[in-house]
Amino acid sequence: MSLQQSMDMILPIIEKTDDPSLRSMFDLLQERIDYPESFVTLLGETSSGKSSLINGLLGEQVLHVASKPTTGTIVELYEYDVENEITQYALLKNARLRRLTKEQFHDQSIQPSEDVSRLRLNIPKMPRDLQGMRLFDTPGYGSIHREHEEVLKEFIPNSDVIIYVVNYRVGIGENDAEFLQYIGKFLQDDIRFLLVINRAPEGTDATNVRVKEIIRYANDLLHADLDCFIVNSIPGDGVKLPDANDLWEAVRKEVQSDKRKQLIEAVLRNYQIQLLQETEYYWQQRMALSKASDEEIQAVQNAIGELQDKKHLANNLINETFNRLKKFIPKYFADARLKMDESIASEINNANKWTSAEECTGYIEVHVMPRYEKLVRKHIMYSIERELTLLNEQLEELINEAIVNFETRIDIICNHFEPIVVGIGRKIAHRATDGALKTFLARYGGRGGAGAGVANLAKKGLKYAGKMVGKTFSRETHNAVASFLKKIGATSTRNLSIAVSVFIEGVFYVIEANRWQRRLVEDVKKGTKKWEEDTVITVLKDLEELRDINHQNMNENFDDYLNMLNSEHVHVASEVDLSTVENMIHDIQQLYQYIEQEKVIV
Repeated sequence: MSLQQSMDMILPIIEKTDDPSLRSMFDLLQERIDYPESFVTLLGETSSGKSSLINGLLGEQVLHVASKPTTGTIVELYEYDVENEITQYALLKNARLRRLTKEQFHDQSIQPSEDVSRLRLNIPKMPRDLQGMRLFDTPGYGSIHREHEEVLKEFIPNSDVIIYVVNYRVGIGENDAEFLQYIGKFLQDDIRFLLVINRAPEGTDATNVRVKEIIRYANDLLHADLDCFIVNSIPGDGVKLPDANDLWEAVRKEVQSDKRKQLIEAVLRNYQIQLLQETEYYWQQRMALSKASDEEIQAVQNAIGELQDKKHLANNLINETFNRLKKFIPKYFADARLKMDESIASEINNANKWTSAEECTGYIEVHVMPRYEKLVRKHIMYSIERELTLLNEQLEELINEAIVNFETRIDIICNHFEPIVVGIGRKIAHRATDGALKTFLARYGGRGGAGAGVANLAKKGLKYAGKMVGKTFSRETHNAVASFLKKIGATSTRNLSIAVSVFIEGVFYVIEANRWQRRLVEDVKKGTKKWEEDTVITVLKDLEELRDINHQNMNENFDDYLNMLNSEHVHVASEVDLSTVENMIHDIQQLYQYIEQEKVIV
C-alpha cells in the first residue's frame, strides 16, 4: 500500500471526526507526501561563492554576487511548476508569502526587513534533473547577524545534504574552522557532507598542494574522509557562471537514491500513524466521558485540580531559581573582574619581565587578559550550571511524582480513562524524541504558508520512547541550558575583545619607567569594567529567555494531562453513540497497525 493509498484511507476517518485541528494536520501531511523533498543546504564563509554556484546551477544570474557579502538571509529554491518562470517571494515570520520584484528581492537578500523569515525562489523546473530537492543558500558564517546565526545553526542538523564551500585562495580560515567543528557535532550517517573548493585556478585537481591542505584540514576538523569537489574559476571579464557538474550529479544521486526515498517513506508512514493515534485519542476522550458517571468525572476533575497545584509549584520553583541567578550573576561578574584586575596588575608590575612598554602591552592584551577571562568565566559558568542542574533535578522529581500519582489515582477512579492516559504518554514520548506530529507540521509541513524551517526526514519520528519517565522530561531544557552556557562563553570572549580594542590596543606608552605600568593597569581596569557591564547585560537577557523555555517545557508536560477532560467533549458526550465510537476506534487501530507493517526499516 502506497503512502497516498494510506492517506486515501485516513481521509474518511478524519472527515467523520470533524475536528479542525486534525483536518489541518491531515492537509499539511498530504502536502508533505505530495512533495517529499530532500533538503540541501549550502554553507560556508562570506564570499566563498555559494550564490555563484546556485547561479551556475540555474544558468543565469538570479542571486546577486559581489566582492562584499551579498546574502543577508536564507534563500530557498524549490521546484514549483505552476508558474512558467522563476519568481521571487519573501516568506514572512507570520508564515505568509509576499511576492517581490527582482529589485525588491535583491534589496531583501542584502538587508532583509524585520518581518522577513527568509526569501524564496520558485523554480518552474529544477535543472540537471534535480527533482526532489529543496535548496537553501545561507548567509556567510562570518558576516551574519546574531539572529541569523541562530537560524542558520537550526538548518545544520535538519539537512539531508550539506554542501560546504571554501574559497581556494582563502582556504579554511578561523571562522571556517570554528563552524566546521560546530557542524561536526551534528553530523550523522543520514547527512551527506560534500566539500567544495571553489574558484580554484583553471586546471587545479586533487594533486594540487593547496587542495590537499584544505581537504586534510577539513577531514581533521570533522573526523571524516570527506567527498571533495573542485570548481574552477572562469577567466575573463563580465559575469561568468561556474560549472559544477560533478557536484550537482552527486547531489542528484543522493536525493534520488533508494535509501533516501526509503528513509523519507518510513518517516511519513510514522506520521500517518501519529495522525491516526491523535484521532484515536479524540474518540477515546468521547467514549470515556460517555461511559463515566458524573461522580467519576467529578473525581477526575478533582485530581486534575490537584495536578494544577503541582504545576504552580513547578513554576514557582523555576521563578525562584532564576530570580536568584538574576540577583547573583552581576555579583559573579563583579567579583570576577576584581580578581582579573588584581592578577593582571601583578603581571604588569613584575618589572623584571619587561624590556619595554610595548612588549608588556602586547603580551597583556594577547595572552594575559584572555587567559584570566577564561579562568573566571569557567568559574562563573560552573556556578550557574550548578544552580540550573539542581533546578532540573528538582523539576524532574516533582513532575514525575505528580504525574505518577495522578495516573495511579485516575486508574483507581475509573478504568474508562486509561486509554486517554496512554494516549497522553504517547504524545509526550513523541515530543521527547523530536518526532511530534504537530510540531513537525507547523514548522515543516506546507509549501505555501507554513514551513518556516527545514527537516531531515531521516531523523524525524523514527524513534519511539514509549511512556515518558525520568529525565526525559527535561531533554529540551537540558539542550537549552547547554546552548545558554555556550552563549555566555561566546559573549564574554567577544566583549573582552571589544574592550581591549577600545582601551588598550594601539596605545603607545611613551612614559618614563614605572609610570607606564600604572597607566596600563588603569587602562586594563577600564577594559575589564566594560567587559563586565556589557557581558552582564547580555547574559541577563539570555537568562530570561532560558526561564521562558523552562516554563514552556514544563507546562507542556502538565497541560497534556490537565486538558484531558476537553470541555467541548464533556458537553457533547451524551450525544455520542457508543457502538459508532467503538467501531471508529477499532477501524483506526486496525489501519495504523497495517501502516506500521508497511514501514520499511532502513
